[in-house]
Order: sequence, then structure tokens, then C-alpha cells
Amino acid sequence: MKELKTTIGLEIHVQLKTKSKMFCRCDNNAEGKAPNTVVCPVCLGLPGALPVANRQAIEWTIKAGLAIGSQIPAISKFDRKHYFYPDLPKGYQISQYDEPFCVGGKLLVDGQEVIFNRIHLEEDAGKLLHSGGKSLVDLNRAGTPLMEMVTEPTITSPKQAGDFLRRLQKLVRDEGQVSDADMEKGHLRCDANISVTDGERMSEIVEIKNLNSFRFVEKALALEDERLRSEYSNWPERKAKVTRGYNSKDNTTYVQREKEEAADYRYFPEPDLPPFDTSVFNLEALKRDISLSHEDIIVGLVAAGVSEPNAKVLANDRFKRKFYGAITGLIDAAQNIPDLNGYIASVIVNNRLGFSPDENDLSKAAEYLESTRALLTQQLTHNTFVEVNGLIHEKDQTFAAAVKTVSGDSTLNESELEKTVDVVLAENPTEVASYKAGKKQLFGFFVGQIMRQSGGKANPQKINELLRTKLGEQS
Repeated sequence: MKELKTTIGLEIHVQLKTKSKMFCRCDNNAEGKAPNTVVCPVCLGLPGALPVANRQAIEWTIKAGLAIGSQIPAISKFDRKHYFYPDLPKGYQISQYDEPFCVGGKLLVDGQEVIFNRIHLEEDAGKLLHSGGKSLVDLNRAGTPLMEMVTEPTITSPKQAGDFLRRLQKLVRDEGQVSDADMEKGHLRCDANISVTDGERMSEIVEIKNLNSFRFVEKALALEDERLRSEYSNWPERKAKVTRGYNSKDNTTYVQREKEEAADYRYFPEPDLPPFDTSVFNLEALKRDISLSHEDIIVGLVAAGVSEPNAKVLANDRFKRKFYGAITGLIDAAQNIPDLNGYIASVIVNNRLGFSPDENDLSKAAEYLESTRALLTQQLTHNTFVEVNGLIHEKDQTFAAAVKTVSGDSTLNESELEKTVDVVLAENPTEVASYKAGKKQLFGFFVGQIMRQSGGKANPQKINELLRTKLGEQS
């Protein structure tokens, strides 16, 4: 048998987090609301109701295209896509056919390029709820803006497909939080197309519908890859397409229907929406607002002293990266403390040292910087560091107050501390001369010596003040 090659293409639907729906002013957040209560004549498809396009949804779609290097055509339009389904109120969906907002593009995943065909914008259908042998329709989701990102069949394995989706999810979340992109909640859904060829003949093209987890995408594609290869001798003579579903409970796929062609949908231009002139958006301003690429973020973090594994975690987590930036942005370049950036990243990534990065912690960045600096310069033991961070996080204490709480009344008074500082400097004249000559990283050495001399009772803030004064710097 000839060598077989797998090709995979993905159609990813991303639910945009706009305030209102795609073509009406209904609230776009129906989570927790009673069925069929977030609806209006437009999203119910009632006769005479006219759609008005959501500008924010269009802008976010164009921005996503710019982030992957898409071309943005000067003119784009909406089309009607006709098909029947119980949760599609109008009997057609407003989508885009031949003039989408974004054309082409690519995304680098583990050193390999995945090529995009297009990104277009459409409205979502409602949702069917199956229970007790009955099917109920909830139209709260009808009209939600969906950004559909379509790749070329350039993916070559189920694993690469899963890695690509994880990377795409991070990109969507990073670009201003345009979507939660939570697959489990249906914010990001995927249809996967797979075929196998020997270079001359090709298997049927299988579309696996509505996969809602990265793991299920990989499992379903692996099943179909194996099945298509095993049926090599029975491949069709002519091009054939089929739609299959995936049952996650027993890890099987099953035939649903033959795949529709574009002609089956009877596309025609949406008569209630004129063609859209994309020049109304400042594309250059949108480009400037785009986040760095995943790979560039990692390179920048590693160059700053973060280990590659920790850099990858920060690149993948927008808030932890923001938290890291808030802390390191306060570092005084004059205080050259080796490994400070790397250790701050480690503290945030490992999330095991008495605090948990959350939105409130950004305001405490200066306090966490002081605690980390104190640990690295041996002003705090590891256990004290954990306790101090816990008080900063849970009790909203400043670093100085947290240290005082932990150490109680056991700290040296200022007179005793000054004597200790004098002793340490007198015992280390060579290091003092080197420090004054520019070797500023020795500051941490002096702090460590003072802490040892004091038996850990010295107040870290007072150490810093006295040392800078004694070494001829402003406190």
C-alpha cells in the first residue's frame, strides 16, 4: 500500500462577548436567565423586523484577522444561508459567503504554520434541550455574534489540531478579551474536517460536528484517521463528503448525514443589510493594539531572565503575565539583584507561596515586589516569605505591616540595628569598596550578613534605609 497522508481543516466558531447581539439590541449574556426571555422580534425572526449590524462585533472580527495576518477587503457583505433546523427562527442564518471580513492569514504552532482561508461573521442559532423524550427550544442564544475562523487543510495530525486550537483560544482571549472562548460553555465550538490520501486517490471527506473540548477534537480525529486508513480498499471513486457525530461516552463516531454543498444553502446577499465599507475602521490603529505573538512573548520573557517553562506559562495566561508585568515594572534598575525577574515569575507560576494572583492583587504589586526582593536578599526566610505574602493577599496588609505582624516585637530597635550594620560593613571592607565602585548586586550580600548577625530580628525596611545611608546613598 502507498504511503498515506492525513489532512485536517478546522472550522472554529467563537462566540463574541459584545454587550448586545449581532443584529439587535438584546442582551448578549443569557447565562443563568430563564429560557426564551432574552429575545426580541429581530432575533425571533418575526415578519417585518429589520437587522442592524453590531459595529463592535465587526471591529473585533477584523482585529482577529489582523492578529493572524489576514487581508481586510475594502468591501464586505452579509448573506442569507438557508437551511431548516428547529432552533433557527427565520429558516435562514445571516452569515457571509463570498465576501468575508478577513481573507487568509496564518498562525505559528510549535514551529509549524497553520494557514487560514478566511474569518467571517454570522449569527448563532438557538439551543435545543432534550429531556424525558422531548425536545424544547431556547432562543436566548439566537442572534449571538459568531466569528467563524476557517483553516485550509494544512493540519497533518489530530495532536496538531488540538495544539492549534489551544493556541487559537489563547490568541482570542489575549486580544482584549473579545471572547471567553470556553469550549465547555459553548463559547468556542469546532467542526473538524479530515481526509486521507495516497497522492492519487482520496478517502471520503469527513466533517465531525460540534466538538466542545480539545480532548474530544483529538480523540474524534484519531478515530476517523484510523477508520479511513483501514478502509483504504473501499475508498470512493469520486469525491464524497459525509457528516459524522462524536459520542464522548463510548468514544465512537457515527454517520449523521451527507455533507451539504454551498448550493444546498441557496446563498444570496442579505437584502436588509447593505455592503459594508471596512475603511470606517482605522486598521493601523487596530494593528497597533494587537498583542505580541505567543512566540515573541516567550522570547521577551526568557531574555528578561525567566526560565523557558515559566515563560510559556506566562505567555499562555494573560492575567498572570499582566501580574508579572505589574510587579517587575516597579523594579529599580539601580538595585541590581540577580534572578529577581526569574524568581518573581516562578512565584506567580507556581502559585504556592501564600498568595493567589487575582484582579485585586495588581494593586499590591509593590508589596509583592518588596517581599520577593527581601527573600532574594536574605532579609526573609522562606517560611516568613510565605507568611508575609499570605497577609498581603488575605489581609490587605502592606509589606512593612505584614513583616511587623509576623515578627511581632522581636525586631531590633534602631540603635541596635545601626550597630549591627556598622559591624557588617567594618568586617567586609573589600565588598564595601566594590559596591561603591559600581557592583550594586552586593547590596543583597550586606543585607544577608546583617540578617544573620541579628538572628533574623532586623526590620527589612530599616536595614535598607540604614545601609543606603551608610553606603553614601539616599535612603
